Amino acid sequence: MTRTNPQPRAKRMAPEERRKQILEAAAALILETGHSGCTLEQVAKAAGISKPLIYKYFSKRDDLIIALVEAEFAKLSGHGLDAIPPDLPVDESAGLVIERALRYYAERGPILRLVSTDPAVVNLARENNRSSRANTAQYFVKRSTEEYGVPLDVAIVAVTMVINAPIHSIGYLERKQIPIDRTIEVWREFVAGGWRAVAAQFGNASQKKDRKS
Repeated sequence: MTRTNPQPRAKRMAPEERRKQILEAAAALILETGHSGCTLEQVAKAAGISKPLIYKYFSKRDDLIIALVEAEFAKLSGHGLDAIPPDLPVDESAGLVIERALRYYAERGPILRLVSTDPAVVNLARENNRSSRANTAQYFVKRSTEEYGVPLDVAIVAVTMVINAPIHSIGYLERKQIPIDRTIEVWREFVAGGWRAVAAQFGNASQKKDRKS
């Protein structure tokens, strides 16, 4: 009688470390297969752990996918405003935030796009995405009205277009096989030039004079 070799015992990990390992395995599996329809059993196999162990962390598949969305948006937030030096000019700050967002979307964006089609998480993904961009937009609207002296409506128009463009364009640019470094180079120059033009056209004259002195 042929005996099946038992699955090797999973390496012992702290709960948070194990949870992170499971989510990373799920993300890698989704990227590999090109869809988010993976089961808990498939994720457990990819993570090298037993089925009973994965069920200790996620009682059902929807819980895992929701946790994955939340983890991905936490990573995206970590690429944003918290890492920006507060004394940077607005155009440089915006350029840096956009660069980090573009790199994130290039590396991890496919995961969000795939799981965002899942009925279990579509509303959560939309809300997290909307919230992340809204926080960034509010920050730059405030900074641009203070630093450039532009009217509020001008700041809202400029910031909204700058902040929302990357996520809506990165997939198309990737299909056109434009390297991410080239995309960032062009977009940062475009943003910096746009801020200067907006400030020159709509900015407060006294604040313009202060910046030149």
